[in-house]
Amino acid sequence: MLVACWLTAGWGESARAAYTVERVVGGLNQPVGMTQAPGDNSSLYIVERSDTGNQLGRIRKFDMQTQTFSTFLDVAGSINSDGGLLGLTFNPDYQTNGLFYTTSNNNGTNALDEYKVVSGTPVLQRRLLQYQNLNNVFHTINQVHFRPNGNNNELFVTMGDGGTQADEAGFNPALIESPTSVYGKMLRFDLTASFPTPATDATHAGVSVALTGLRNPFRSGFDRQTGDFYIGDVGFNTAEEVNYVPSSFFANPANPPLNFGWTSREGTIATTQPGVGGPGSPGDLNPIFDYAHYSNPLPHPTQLVGSSITGGYVYRGPVPELQGRYFFSDFSNGNVYSGNFNTSTPTSSYDGTNLTGLTNHTTAFETAIGGGANIQFVTSFGEDNAGNLYIVKFGNAFFPALGQGEIFRIVPAAAINVTVNRDTGAITLTNNTTAAVNLTALTISSPFGAINPTALTSITGHYDSTGNGSVDGNNPWQITSAAGNNLTFTEVTTGDAGTLGVGQQIILSAGGGWLKSPTQDLAISLMVNGSPLATTVAYAGNGGHAFGRSDLNFNGTLTAADWAVFLTGAYANLSGLSKAESYALGDLDGDGDSDFVDFRLFKQDYDAVNGVGAFVAMSGIVPEPSAAFLLSVACVAATLLVRSPHAFTAQRCLAVAATRQLG
Repeated sequence: MLVACWLTAGWGESARAAYTVERVVGGLNQPVGMTQAPGDNSSLYIVERSDTGNQLGRIRKFDMQTQTFSTFLDVAGSINSDGGLLGLTFNPDYQTNGLFYTTSNNNGTNALDEYKVVSGTPVLQRRLLQYQNLNNVFHTINQVHFRPNGNNNELFVTMGDGGTQADEAGFNPALIESPTSVYGKMLRFDLTASFPTPATDATHAGVSVALTGLRNPFRSGFDRQTGDFYIGDVGFNTAEEVNYVPSSFFANPANPPLNFGWTSREGTIATTQPGVGGPGSPGDLNPIFDYAHYSNPLPHPTQLVGSSITGGYVYRGPVPELQGRYFFSDFSNGNVYSGNFNTSTPTSSYDGTNLTGLTNHTTAFETAIGGGANIQFVTSFGEDNAGNLYIVKFGNAFFPALGQGEIFRIVPAAAINVTVNRDTGAITLTNNTTAAVNLTALTISSPFGAINPTALTSITGHYDSTGNGSVDGNNPWQITSAAGNNLTFTEVTTGDAGTLGVGQQIILSAGGGWLKSPTQDLAISLMVNGSPLATTVAYAGNGGHAFGRSDLNFNGTLTAADWAVFLTGAYANLSGLSKAESYALGDLDGDGDSDFVDFRLFKQDYDAVNGVGAFVAMSGIVPEPSAAFLLSVACVAATLLVRSPHAFTAQRCLAVAATRQLG
């Protein structure tokens, strides 16, 4: 459910926010990045580290209007540890030259590749960089960037220190300090240079070192407004850090590299374990922010604890109150943070505490997304062409199973309001803004599968030119989602935009469009003037409360009538049903069946509402039937199918079976 967020203005302070967070897409295979192509505002390009048919990964193009995928690039190879397809950026002149760039690690081989779209198909043009990781596949090549408002023939790429851990015998700090090696660097590539063979180090013509002293710069980003650069650098045993480079540094390619101090130190720590850390070298830059692992050796109080930073972006989207805030996450602790940095701070004053007003957004963001959302294992942030900020979730584990990845987006809190009536399942959309909106697509989504597409009054055929024309009198619309899809319903115009006037209301379902359940995760978004616009969804009915679990007839109370509903679905075949549909037949735990576990949940809920022992008194079943419940299934089925004239009901059958087994 999309609702306006409550966010902390600082630790412990709260303020009403004029924005919300929505789930854009789910079911992804270990996503590690997303972006938009210049000139294409309706699609997202999503980098998946892995996929079912090709281990190294692919880039998928997601059409936000039709909610459909196509494969943009599929890359051959294999994954080892932190490898895979890792980064993507489009040339700023992509619409005319078709060029884009990827970073990858194929079983230890790091690569920076240039592609060109020819007749709609990406074709590899040249490999700009290729080098091997050291003893393992950690701290690989990372992200690739063009500088905002910079030289479009100047490409930047970040890379880790090669992977050997600093306390291992094979670790060689000289590789990070070397001005010619690629390890622990940010390199600058002159795309006008010739690369008949890939560069293997920084001595190749057209390659120079911009930054050094990095360990594992896992996600970095240019401020799209100022050109300043922020790096989230993953620490070793003690600290995570955010490093900052002003845009003025990049203006002159002849500037000597900036050094952030690894391995002579870690963050602002002057001394760590033997052989790692120290006072640093003259001219090394402190981070603007660092925080400790689970003890604090920092020379200042730590504002949070974690163990693997994921760097992000300075927010430059349409929400005024977030302007200028730097967003980042910690992959291990599962939180999303933001803070402010005063870019006029002298470099001599960088001390790890320069990020102020630190805010933990996690609970508010998850509440806004709804549906039991869990923002964790964030591998990247992303931006679209309008500056909207996206959060890329890897999955539900350190290396998750395929299909668990999700992408979320921060959007302005909409004044396009949707009301869902719990009692009737009706859905009503109202434009409460002060101006008409031009919409080209509408999407209804529910991860719980609570959409009944047959009960929807779509724009298609109702409010378009083939209907009453109240939304679009010029063009017919078309439904692009699959028939019977309970998870997503999408429709788009076949021509130019329709119009939703000020105060205009459309009935998206007169009743039954929402499938009743305790889970209230319905989300509706519109494509307006080429950009997505979320709606706020509010539920009414049932006395202002969500349905309680086990209230299977959805009348607001838990009685014997709900037990009768439960019995009709006991051990029935629920395959092919959405979670909302199977819930209505007694699948209380959402695992796709109605079995003994669900029975115990029903009994627990019934007694919680009606008093201890109430379920036994109502049903006549002994407290823990277990195997008896299994035995009763055949009896229940026979009673329902044979339709015996005897008054031997399914409920009585269940009671008798239970008594015989345990009595």
